[in-house]
Amino acid sequence: MTEPVTDTGRETRLIPIGDRMLVVRQLTDTQMVHLLRHSKILQADGVDRATKMDSVERIFRILHTVVVQREDKDYLDEQEESGQVELKDLMPFVTAFSAEPEKPKARRGRPPRVQR
Repeated sequence: MTEPVTDTGRETRLIPIGDRMLVVRQLTDTQMVHLLRHSKILQADGVDRATKMDSVERIFRILHTVVVQREDKDYLDEQEESGQVELKDLMPFVTAFSAEPEKPKARRGRPPRVQR
């Protein structure tokens, strides 16, 4: 049997979680849509507790799929289960790839010297 392909060609970043840097790949557009849908469910009034808990579980599942290395996934599970990492701590998984690169600052030269 062949090994599963782990290189998806998606960009990766190092994200600090606790005392460790995790290698995380960029979420796909489809994953982003599902995260948005489940976050809206969590914020909605009139949604029963079971549905909200299901949405939390699905959000965690989606965010865990972008962690590249097995050791990092195990570490993340341990940190979450011990209460050291919360859902809000995983937001850099989403936002790290949306920031635009900083543009170089324009430098202006001195104005021309007026001859008198």
